[in-house]
Amino acid sequence: MRAGTRIICTLTIALAAFAAVFPLAVRAQQSSGNILVVFDSSGSMWGNLKGTSANKFELAREALARSLPDAASGVGTGLLIFGPGCTRADVAPAPARREVEATLARLRSLNPRSKGPITLALERGIEVLDAGKPAAMILLIDGPDNCRRDPCEVAQRIANERPGLKLHTIGLGIGAAPSRSVSCMSGLTGGKYFSAQTGQQAEQAIADAIKLAMLDTQKLAKPKLARKPGRAKRPRAKFDPNGPPQLVLTAAIGENGEALDKPVRWQVFKASDQGKANKLPVLDVLEAQLAVPLAAGRYSVIAALGRARFEKEVRVAKRGPTRLSANFDAGMVKLSVPTSQSGGESQIPTLVTVSRIANQDGGKAELVPFVISPYRQSELILPAGRYKVRAESGPLVSQRDISVTTGSIEELSLPIGSGEIFLSSDALIRGKRVDELEFVVAVDDPDRPGGRRTVARSAAPNPSFRLPAGTYYVDVKAGLAKASDRVALGAGREISKKLNLQVARISVDAAVSVGRNSRRRPIIFKLYSVGSSLQVLARSSAAAPQFLVPPGRYRVVAEVGARNVRAAENVEVAAGDDARIEMGVRAGDIKLRVADSNGSPLTGQFWEVRDDAGRMVWRTQQSAPSGLLSPGRYEVRCETRRGVVEGAFEVAAGDTKTIELRVQ
Repeated sequence: MRAGTRIICTLTIALAAFAAVFPLAVRAQQSSGNILVVFDSSGSMWGNLKGTSANKFELAREALARSLPDAASGVGTGLLIFGPGCTRADVAPAPARREVEATLARLRSLNPRSKGPITLALERGIEVLDAGKPAAMILLIDGPDNCRRDPCEVAQRIANERPGLKLHTIGLGIGAAPSRSVSCMSGLTGGKYFSAQTGQQAEQAIADAIKLAMLDTQKLAKPKLARKPGRAKRPRAKFDPNGPPQLVLTAAIGENGEALDKPVRWQVFKASDQGKANKLPVLDVLEAQLAVPLAAGRYSVIAALGRARFEKEVRVAKRGPTRLSANFDAGMVKLSVPTSQSGGESQIPTLVTVSRIANQDGGKAELVPFVISPYRQSELILPAGRYKVRAESGPLVSQRDISVTTGSIEELSLPIGSGEIFLSSDALIRGKRVDELEFVVAVDDPDRPGGRRTVARSAAPNPSFRLPAGTYYVDVKAGLAKASDRVALGAGREISKKLNLQVARISVDAAVSVGRNSRRRPIIFKLYSVGSSLQVLARSSAAAPQFLVPPGRYRVVAEVGARNVRAAENVEVAAGDDARIEMGVRAGDIKLRVADSNGSPLTGQFWEVRDDAGRMVWRTQQSAPSGLLSPGRYEVRCETRRGVVEGAFEVAAGDTKTIELRVQ
């Protein structure tokens, strides 16, 4: 007996020593990495997005507060704020497991201003993130680096030196087709760029970027089974009832389910009245079932299988086996996300999100993210309850609500049927391809103005769109020129469509001929279609505007000021033409003045100026009005408190003179 007691004590001590080291190894395998939020604090972040009165800074801050993972997720979160100025990139705080509010506390008192050094922020972010852990960066910006540095160089260095570190960028109000210095950061590192033009899009983009970042922080390789203690063994059919004490552990889904062959994480703690807080387990192992020698006494057993959990206290008898079955209150969902693709499996990543449907106070349903997976095939063990399962692949989404009951095994298929449309256009001007192209894809929607709804757009030279099977309307636009077609897309098909866009360019250059001492005035250019009726097609205040138009006859009018100073030219263009128009706007700079017989200025004037055809061209109550007039003869009339005075004057191109009337 004394010899047997010594063996059991020795084994218990060995198990405890093994357990003291083993949990650290298990936690290291299962730990998640870090997410670093890189936040733009330049002054433009006080600007607004479309459709909301809230500024970009506050929208981004609140969206982060709702979507960032908390400490319980196992993911470390940190914040890096860049700006104000080109030398500031502050870590506040470094990535660690903490509650969301603690991570974002610095943003509560932040006052965005001045410039934003994106490149410096990326360099600082590399230093902060531990190279030994999986990690991701989330960049929230509203424009390019305005400190004269190229963030693409740093992004390329990250891709070369830190493969796997992805940068997901949210562009707040930048546009659907950002410049290369904005989009390259995500493109070079394998991340994703999100365009957010409205408040709602910003909220969704930040939530989606965080989902992707959480996937990046997980080690997706299948974990190795932990080595169990030397005396532990799989349960045999028979045990000696008078043998040494043993704890026999098995697991099943439901009360009467068959024993599982899936690895279960078993943790066994020595029970005490003070609980198990801050105490190491005597056993921490990953096995489907096992039998392990343990000294007689009370133990607390915790089993984890997927997101299901079982906990029970057991008393190990002094002799023979003590059996415990972990009957999980859970079910199994065998999930598949089939896609209809030509040439094999789709290369577009799939993101599967399982959210638990919980009821808040008042009966309102709330979605609580439960599982995020990149796999198209998986077996999920879920606690009994209601769930929303959502599969995303590019712009394609398939989702379904399911109910998981104890012991149930359900096969769930979320098929995504899609095809791909490749668009191009041969729009040429003087034999060169037009760069200013925009491709738009729309579907029928009777509830929208015009009966169509846009589902995708791109400014890429030869864009491709992966879309669900259906009928689509495709357009290509360049300025005022447009070409359209219809595409019937089947699941698994690839369709190439070349749109024949006929376009020409009208370039305008105009100068205003006025006196040497006259100030420069802006010119407003208007483009009209010449036909049965003149219709304004486009306006521009550029110094040398260019209009992209379909073939036809047009009139270009240049107007200066609010009166009759203008010039017009007609032009006819064919497909591929590059027409250039030079316009000379002739005018004189005139100042009007009224005085009494002694030359003293009078007050209370009301001026009217008419051209030689009797048309009113100028009417004002200013005391000494000035402005441009076209060359010609004019009649002027001025009403004052001393009476009415009339006169006439002529204007020549380039004049700068004062017209003075005197009341006798």
